[in-house]
Amino acid sequence: MSAFPRHLCLLCAVLLCIITNTFAQNNNDKNITITSQKERFQFETGDKDNPVRIRQNSVTTYTCNQFRTTIPFIEFYDDKSTIDEVRVYLNGSRNKGIKPSYQDYSVDGIFYSDAKVCTLELPLEKKGAESTVELDKTITDPRYFSSIYFPDNYDIDNHEIQIVVPRWMKVEIREMNFGNYNIKKTQEYNSKRDEDIYTYTAEEIPGKVYEKNAPGPSYIYPHLLILSKYADLKSGRINYFNKTSDLYAWYRSLVKEINDDESIIKAKALEITKGLNSDTAKINTIYHWVQDNIRYIAFEDGIAGFKPEKAQLVLQHKYGDCKGMANLTRLLLKTLGFDARLCWIGTDHIAYDYSIPSLAVDNHMICALNYKGKRYFLDATETYIGFDQYAQRIQGRQVMIEDGENFILDKVPTRNWNQNSYTEKRNLRIEGAALKGTVHQQWDGESKEFLLTQVHGTKKEKLQDALLAYLTESNAKYKISDLKTSDISNWGKLLDIQYNLQHQESVTDFGDDLYTEMDFRKELSGYSIDTSKRKHDMLFMYKHHVISETSLDVPTGYKVNALPDNLKIDREGYTFEITYKINNGKISYFKELTIRNTRLPKTQFAQWNNDIKALDNAYLQQITLTKK
Repeated sequence: MSAFPRHLCLLCAVLLCIITNTFAQNNNDKNITITSQKERFQFETGDKDNPVRIRQNSVTTYTCNQFRTTIPFIEFYDDKSTIDEVRVYLNGSRNKGIKPSYQDYSVDGIFYSDAKVCTLELPLEKKGAESTVELDKTITDPRYFSSIYFPDNYDIDNHEIQIVVPRWMKVEIREMNFGNYNIKKTQEYNSKRDEDIYTYTAEEIPGKVYEKNAPGPSYIYPHLLILSKYADLKSGRINYFNKTSDLYAWYRSLVKEINDDESIIKAKALEITKGLNSDTAKINTIYHWVQDNIRYIAFEDGIAGFKPEKAQLVLQHKYGDCKGMANLTRLLLKTLGFDARLCWIGTDHIAYDYSIPSLAVDNHMICALNYKGKRYFLDATETYIGFDQYAQRIQGRQVMIEDGENFILDKVPTRNWNQNSYTEKRNLRIEGAALKGTVHQQWDGESKEFLLTQVHGTKKEKLQDALLAYLTESNAKYKISDLKTSDISNWGKLLDIQYNLQHQESVTDFGDDLYTEMDFRKELSGYSIDTSKRKHDMLFMYKHHVISETSLDVPTGYKVNALPDNLKIDREGYTFEITYKINNGKISYFKELTIRNTRLPKTQFAQWNNDIKALDNAYLQQITLTKK
C-alpha cells in the first residue's frame, strides 16, 4: 500500500501500538510460539488500606521455531499494583542471571504518571529452545483489574486463564469477542474455601497483529471484562463498581482531592481575556489559549492515572495529559462565571459505553460548557480544531458529565464530512511548458488541524518553509509566489491561502499537440489495500470532503482535441467524482472526494481496490490540445 497523501491521512492505531512499537518484536516469520501460558487471578482479603487484592501468577513458555533470537518480556504496573517476583527458566532450569529491570514509564522524558514497566531480555539460543517466565503480581484495588486478553504478541498453542472468586466477593465476568475462537469454560465450586473457580482454556490463538488504522483491541480480540461490584467483608460491605453511579462517585471523589487554587487560575483567566467584553470572545480565547500554551502529553490506557492534576501545576509546567488540560479549561471558564464541567469519555478506540461500570469504558477527559441553553464540548488536546468542532475520535461517543453528586450522560454531537472540507480553486493558463495562474485553498475542521499540525511541528523561523513544503508536496517544479494566508494562529476560522503558481514542465509539446494534466494533488492515488496481508478493518482518521476545481484557458490557435472520460463512483461509505467541461474557451475540471464513513470493513476491500484503480486511471488521463 502506498504512502497516503498529506490531505487524507489515516488514523494511526494509537494507545496500544505505542507500547508494542516500543517493546514488541515483529513475529511475522513465526519464529516464536508461546506453547503454554497459564494465568491465575485470585481475589483475597488484604489490609486496612487495601481490603481486597488480586494475586496474579502467570507462567509463559516461549519456544524458538527456527533461528536463535532474543525477545523482550514486558509487564506494566503502577501505584495500584506491584511486581512481587519474576523467575526465568531456560530449557527447564532456573536462571538467576537474567534479572528484570524496573523503571518509570516516560513520554518524551517526562515522568508524569504512576506508570512503571518491568522488562527483561529473554534468550532463545537455538531451534527448539524454550524459555519460561513466571511472574507474581499483586493488584491492590479491584477497580483496576478490569480486563484479561487471550492473545499475546505471539501465536499461543494453549492459554489457560483461571479466576478464583470467594463468595464474599461479587464479580461479573463478561465474555467479549469470543466469536470463532476455540475457547472453553468450566466452573467449579471449592466448598472448603467457599470460592468459585472459573477456568477458560483457549487453543490455537493467533498472535496480535499491530496494524495502523485499525480498530482498538476491545473491538477485535477475545477478552474478559472483570466487573468487581462489591465485597462483603467482616468489617462490612465495600462498594466498588456495582452500577454506573458508583463509577461516577469514585471519579468525583478523586476530583474532590485535586485542591485547585482558584485564585491563581482566576488571575490567569482575567489576564487571558483582558479587554474582551463578549462572552463568546472570552470562551473562544480561553479555549484557544489552553490549546496553544499547554503541551499535551498522551499516556496509554491501562495506566492508573484517573485523578486530574492541579490546575495551577498544569499552568506552571505548561504541559498536561487530557485530565489536567480538561481541569484547567474548566477552571479558567468557571472562575469567569461560566458553567463549565469535567467530562469522562471513551474515544472510538474503545468498544464500550457507560452501561458497563468499569474503568475500561473510558480513556479520555474533556470539558463541557453549558451556555445559553446549549451544551458544547471542549477538547484542548486537539490543538488546532475550532470551537464547536469535534474530532472524529469523540464524535457520537457517550460522555459522563459531572453534576454535583449526580451525573449526566450525553453524547458528543456527530459531524458530517462538511466539517472537514478542503477546497482548492485554480485558474490557469499555458505559457510554454508551464502552467501559470492563481490558486485559492481553504481548510476547515480536521483537515485544517492536520495541516496546522504538520506546519507547526517545525521551528517558528522555518514556519514559512514548512508551509511551502506542504503546499507544493515538496515538488521543486511547483513554484509558489506572492503567498498570502489568513492568520494561521487563529484556528477558530477557515484557513485561507492564496498564491500565484508556476508549475514548470507540466505541459508537453509534440508537434501540433499539447498535453497536460488538470490534477496536481491526486488524493488517494495508489491507495489500494494489500488484502493478502491486511487482517483488520481500515479506519480513516476523520470524514473527508475534498473539492478541487481547475479552470484552464485554451490557448489561442488551439482547440480541444479530446477530453478524458468523467468518473462517478458512489458507495455507501465514500464517493469519487471527476468531471470535465468546455465552456467559453475554458476547460473546467471538477473533483469531489468524500469519505462519509470512517470505517472500511474488510468485506469492502475488494470493491475499494477496484474503485481506487478506477480513480488512478482517471488521474492518468491527459488533456489534448491541437493546433487549429
